[in-house]
Amino acid sequence: MLIDPIQLTNPEALMQQVQENALKSANLPPLAQAMMAEGLAPTSLAAGEGVRGSGETTLGTFSNFLKRAVGEVNDKMQAAELEKQKVLTGESTNLHQAIIAAQEASVAFSLMVEVRNKLVESYQELMRMQV
Repeated sequence: MLIDPIQLTNPEALMQQVQENALKSANLPPLAQAMMAEGLAPTSLAAGEGVRGSGETTLGTFSNFLKRAVGEVNDKMQAAELEKQKVLTGESTNLHQAIIAAQEASVAFSLMVEVRNKLVESYQELMRMQV
């Protein structure tokens, strides 16, 4: 694997390069790599969090991850609506930017629906299991 020369003058670029190289070497599924690249990776557990002895899990990490992902989709939808309104009212002539924003929102919403469907399907599969 070829690594670009380290640029110490730009710490943000260095961090981006380290994160990209970590994603490439991490044998993760493509969807997980895309989610991590977009900053949707779940936060790590703090000290004292995790699986409890009675089988209950803390709700903080996964629920916050889902709320953040849904919030980001909502933000994209609102941004697309704002771009559309700007074009319709004549404030902006960037029709292509409005269309791109609408497509980004559409793809993000479709991904969110598919993730929801997979979660529901997984839950139903667990409920069908014999104990």
